Amino acid sequence: MNTPLEIAKDYYEAWETKDRSKLKLFSGLEFRSPDADFHFAEDFLTACWQFAGTKMENKKFVTQGDTVCIRYEITSPDGTKKPYVEWMVVDEGEIKSIEVFYDVR
Repeated sequence: MNTPLEIAKDYYEAWETKDRSKLKLFSGLEFRSPDADFHFAEDFLTACWQFAGTKMENKKFVTQGDTVCIRYEITSPDGTKKPYVEWMVVDEGEIKSIEVFYDVR
């Protein structure tokens, strides 16, 4: 079984490469962000997969047990970089929850 860090890294690679086969999401995924909350993986993917292919730069991972914290930046069309932080919990080889933090301005 992959470690939580390996599962998290695969998750970001899946988004950047548009390869859903790399996602290991619990069907009852709990996702929270400033813009939306989802309680099922399919609902989350239906709403958000349109953003797949976005490059996430300067990724930094910190892990403790089953928790992975990730900081990255996304470059906006105007060239500015926007920082994001995600708090991810992995259990039994699947991502159970993701909480995303970013400035909504």
